[in-house]
Amino acid sequence: MTDVWRLPAIAQWEKSCGKHPTQKPLALLTRIILASTPKNAWILDPFAGSSTTGIAANLISRRYLGIEKEISFAEIAKQRRLEIENLNKFAEFQSKIKDISISKLYNQANLLCEHSVCDDLPF
Repeated sequence: MTDVWRLPAIAQWEKSCGKHPTQKPLALLTRIILASTPKNAWILDPFAGSSTTGIAANLISRRYLGIEKEISFAEIAKQRRLEIENLNKFAEFQSKIKDISISKLYNQANLLCEHSVCDDLPF
């Protein structure tokens, strides 16, 4: 990983349930979570907005707790969560994020690592 990340802007498919004025790209939150947490870790987002962090967490097997006081944004977050409960949509979202594909390749490789470090490599 380098210190400069080149990631796509927010795609139209990321706004299928509505828009948030400061929504972040799903690829960005996915990379941050992959780089900083192991599988099944808890992610707390006290300013959840439309829950991009929550969607990213769900796509890469992390647990998520989001807090949002604005009802309209919480409703968008709820709709986004319901959207990825459809397994076809879930797989479609995963396929569109490059870092998820790369991390799956590493997890499938038969690498010898001390203390199973390679099982949790994000890239």
